[in-house]
Amino acid sequence: MKALIFVFVLCFFDGLMLRAETASPGKGAVQSNADIPEGYERGEKSLSPDGRFAILYPIRGDDSAELPPNLLVCLKPYSVLTRIGTEGGRWQGARDQPLAKWNGNSIVAIWIAARWGMEDLAIYEIEADEIKRIQPVWRRVWLLFDRDFRERFLSKYPDEKGSGVIFVSKSEGPDSKPELEFKGHKMLLNLFADNKPNLSVTPHWTASLHAVWNLDTAELEHVDFRPGPIELRPNY
Repeated sequence: MKALIFVFVLCFFDGLMLRAETASPGKGAVQSNADIPEGYERGEKSLSPDGRFAILYPIRGDDSAELPPNLLVCLKPYSVLTRIGTEGGRWQGARDQPLAKWNGNSIVAIWIAARWGMEDLAIYEIEADEIKRIQPVWRRVWLLFDRDFRERFLSKYPDEKGSGVIFVSKSEGPDSKPELEFKGHKMLLNLFADNKPNLSVTPHWTASLHAVWNLDTAELEHVDFRPGPIELRPNY
């Protein structure tokens, strides 16, 4: 009799657990059921903290064919918030793929992982599952570097107009800082640019920027722009 009672209690408990799991799916279950279009995959590192938003990457196919664009989407219910970039998309891990860094669940910084460093950094504000505002961080930053490049470098070496401002990631060394980092309603920027990062012997220019981007005003603050020396690199 005791054995029958034990079996009944065990079955009853298992039934309760099964119903609880069915009624309360975890975040992973919500993500896996999202209606992602065929030919795309979700960027695992691009997920918002609550799992509702992400970048979609086209699945790599024939390298000669142009891929559909990368998308910033709401996963459930599925909707496209915006297209990323104006050219064909990039698969996960490819050069020039878009990457994301979230500040909460409604603000995300998205940039392009180019050969040497980041490009086209912008901040997207999301409200009611729509893009409320896009803050053009890169446009403001690039103008500072480009003005210095033209005024200091091209005025001295006008034949070097074929080179230009190339942003380079510098993540090594004890004093290295993240290129971008959210702190409340601010984004800290630590950027470095070089016109010849491939160790060319031709005339060489560098500059760096340490600044704060205010998320409320969409403006740069505390701008510390540091022109580097203009020199000829040694012939390695």
